[in-house]
Formats: sequence, structure tokens, C-alpha cells
Amino acid sequence: MKNILVLIIFLYSSFLIGQKRSLLVPPEAVTASFEKQYPKKIALWSIEYDKNDEIYFEGTFTTTGKNKAFVLYDSYGTFESLKTQILIKKLSLKAQNYLKKNYPIKGKVRPVGRILAVIDDKNTQTYIAEVKKDKKLYNVVFDKEGEFIKRIEINNI
Repeated sequence: MKNILVLIIFLYSSFLIGQKRSLLVPPEAVTASFEKQYPKKIALWSIEYDKNDEIYFEGTFTTTGKNKAFVLYDSYGTFESLKTQILIKKLSLKAQNYLKKNYPIKGKVRPVGRILAVIDDKNTQTYIAEVKKDKKLYNVVFDKEGEFIKRIEINNI
């Protein structure tokens, strides 16, 4: 009876340990590209899939201070994009005014969340502002000069 109880506890604890998130290690080409581009940085990796089921690897790491950065590589280690968290005051005045006009503060609820500066593989810079409106979450995209490009609905809140 005692042995059965020990066996059940062992199996149960093994099952619980197996439920923990495993550590993703991307292909050597991806890690080599990351280490070359961002020496002395350590990234946590996740897998992303596009519409054509192509695999991409997203590395999350901290930049100066506590700001987060998200770098994306394809499975061959080719750089796709870098997204870096920034403060709203780093946006151009034109983009800030657009956000104030179209997503005003209601009470104490601020509709603008995270702001990201994005650089893609063609070295094009854009900005993404996470906003809430009518119980929906959107990404509002601006170009380098602060011109509105598009609004993308993310999900319902």
C-alpha cells in the first residue's frame, strides 16, 4: 500500500513538472544572427506563424532601463523586424495629437497603452500605438513623420 501511494505521488508530480513551459531554443542561424546584432543580450524565444505557416522566431529582451524589445527572425536567421517600447512623448507631435483627438481620455481611463517603435528589414521606421475604443483593442500605425497609416483591430475586450 505504501509503495502504491509513493508511485501515485511520483507519477502525479512528474505530470505537474511536465506541464511547465519548456525553454525554446531557436535554430543556430537565428541565435548567431541575434548574438551578432545584439551582443551581451539574452532573449526569451517564442515561435510565430504567418498566414502561409512559415515559422518565425521572436526574441524578447530588455534594452536600456526596463524597456522591452521584440526582435523577429525567419527560420534561416534573416532579420525581419525590431519593435522597441517607447514613451508616448517620443512620438511625433502629429501622432500624439491624432491619438488625443481620436482616443480621448475618459475619466481616469487612458485609452493608449503600449507604444512601439518598429524597424523592419527594409530599415523603414513606423510606430504602433495600442489603443482601446468602444471595448475593442486596436493597433494604430503611424509613419516616421507621424502620419496615420492604418488601424488594425486586435480583439474584443
